Amino acid sequence: MTDPSTTRRGVLTVAGATLLAGCSALDGDRNNEDETISALRLREIVPDDAADPIVADTLPIDIEQSTLAASAQRVDELLADLPIPFGPESVPNGHIRQRLTEAASEATDHVAAARTAPSRLVALTELRHARSEARYAAAGWAFVDRGLTEAELRSELQEIVGEAESFRTDFAYSGSDPVTAALVYGQAERLLDSVLEDGRTPNNWESSRLLTVAAWGDHVESARTQLDDARYLYDRYQSTLPDDAGSVDETLSAATETLRTDIQRRQKDIPPEPDGDDRLRWRLWDDLRDDADVNTERVYDPIGPASGLLAATEGLTALLAADRLGDRFDEGIDRPETTADVRAARTAAVDAITTALDESPRADLSRPMLADAARSVSFADDRLRQSSGDVRSAQLDHPIVEYTAATLRARSVPAACETVLDALDS
Repeated sequence: MTDPSTTRRGVLTVAGATLLAGCSALDGDRNNEDETISALRLREIVPDDAADPIVADTLPIDIEQSTLAASAQRVDELLADLPIPFGPESVPNGHIRQRLTEAASEATDHVAAARTAPSRLVALTELRHARSEARYAAAGWAFVDRGLTEAELRSELQEIVGEAESFRTDFAYSGSDPVTAALVYGQAERLLDSVLEDGRTPNNWESSRLLTVAAWGDHVESARTQLDDARYLYDRYQSTLPDDAGSVDETLSAATETLRTDIQRRQKDIPPEPDGDDRLRWRLWDDLRDDADVNTERVYDPIGPASGLLAATEGLTALLAADRLGDRFDEGIDRPETTADVRAARTAAVDAITTALDESPRADLSRPMLADAARSVSFADDRLRQSSGDVRSAQLDHPIVEYTAATLRARSVPAACETVLDALDS
């Protein structure tokens, strides 16, 4: 099951990381006259304390430590009875044994990441991943140990989906501040939608009955933890409201409709695709254009009123960033020739993110977009850390695109937030 926190750039991280290792024919134009930069110098660009993102996802509610501890305990319970490390006497097939072992290892890695997460919302996300990985391993072993069947897991999933449908029907948009309400309810809506939209059957096909049952275990646990987290965030926010709190439903819906009209107008002004065959320009254009398309599509078909407002904020940010890219094209974009050029691109991104957080009219509204930009910086940092040998200029396209796109998005956030607040006040 796809967690709503998963991003397109996250999926591309692994694919892009290998492209900085030596000379790859898959990345950039082969040209012996290309400038090269020492990988050692590139790795030095990333500060030692850059492990955490510059800005982390948070919510304007307090996520209790006890809730995180309960999820971590669930992981421990799922893994407790497994004969780890799996041996040939318990799981004879080497491929299956490796899959179960890797899932158990991933689960413990996510728990460790949750313990050092930069915010409790990030920790909550890590623990969702930990639980699904642990259930994958546990369900696979239960197939061997006691004959767990796909039918049993299907039945469990049907119960979870039924609970999610009831929760969605009763979902009320109480609140006094529409921005705070949108941030919390939007997160709950997206989690709930993931259960309802992806909750029927696993997306992946497995080659054995054991791995099919394991995949169903992952799928069921993902649905359960997303429903639990959606319910928790919803209840946690509602518990902070006064008894006479009104509804923000109409306010959010009306503002989203106003913003939708603005977005339609701005879409017509997106800069045209670049001329020529410069791959750096094309990659930047594709990245920002795809971002604009995905986010604006969510505005036209929102999950709910809260998600609609958040999608409009993200869509405006993406469109403004695309417009800024047009200006950058006019000014000229060149591949880096020195370590200083790469460092300057990273510094610009970091400065843009921190400045935008300070300058945004509502820091809490700006934070989701800035956290996404910060993840782009982290992805680029990882690629620089993994570089080796002498790196050709064209091989730096991926991190340069990440840094540049993060800069353009971050600089667009304050204006996007201002437009959203104006729509809420109108």
